[in-house]
Amino acid sequence: STQGYSSAASDVYKRQHIRFFLCDPRIRNKNGVNIKMKLTKEEWKQFSDRIFLTLRPTQHPVAMKFIKTPEEFDAIPGIEFCQNKASTCKLIGMAAHFQGTFGLTPDHFSGYYCAMNNGCMEVNQEFLDGAILYKQPTPWHHKQEDAIKHIKSNLEVLPETPYAGIVCSSLCNCPIEEPDVICLQLPTQAAFHLLACYVETDWQKLEFPFSGESNCADTWMRTMKEGKIGLSLGCRGDRATGALAYGDVRVTMTTEQLLKALDGCDTVEKNNILYPYNPTCLYKSAF
Repeated sequence: STQGYSSAASDVYKRQHIRFFLCDPRIRNKNGVNIKMKLTKEEWKQFSDRIFLTLRPTQHPVAMKFIKTPEEFDAIPGIEFCQNKASTCKLIGMAAHFQGTFGLTPDHFSGYYCAMNNGCMEVNQEFLDGAILYKQPTPWHHKQEDAIKHIKSNLEVLPETPYAGIVCSSLCNCPIEEPDVICLQLPTQAAFHLLACYVETDWQKLEFPFSGESNCADTWMRTMKEGKIGLSLGCRGDRATGALAYGDVRVTMTTEQLLKALDGCDTVEKNNILYPYNPTCLYKSAF
């Protein structure tokens, strides 16, 4: 939480203790281009602090690692594996709320749709037929043809070989040295600020797909497969099992993209565009 910091104190803290990301030679070369994002647990904690002090998120940022071989699980200490059934959304929610490290293997997914949508199980014909999207209990489409088109779109972000599982860890207590994706839970104002600051340099028009249920295809799976920023308004699954709060949105980035966006936040702050935004109606003296 940033509630205990005054504005001046947080500004000093951010610049003196967290801006090592802008100058550490292990992370950036002389042109400011990322060359290494393998950080220690303490460095990830400082990165998390920087996110909190810059954006005031409503929940802890989460590092995601898509496990390609069972041996990769062994390289991450302190994983608490799901013993019952869960979804990737729940894994993210657990990491954010409990500031721990949680793992999910294919045999513990809450259902085949979640496991396949998250690249942890070979797709089967029932999945390809879109059964779960047009039949009870979750008929998001009343025509099978629309469900099939929906599934075909999801296939675009799946890996060629299924992952052995997924690990999620709170960035403030993160033993994952090289996360694949950083997952953020943000108020809409913070999401706008972050994305606007991402395009502060090397401007490009950002566009985000909207597939419907579930948001995994449009967020972390998109970022993992295509290296593109993901944005979700919050699907039913993420709200119900991931505890994505009312009014918040989900943003996913690579570490490099997030660092670029935070650098942009610092630049616009120097230019006197401060966050959070204060309503102009509060400035009576300038009326």
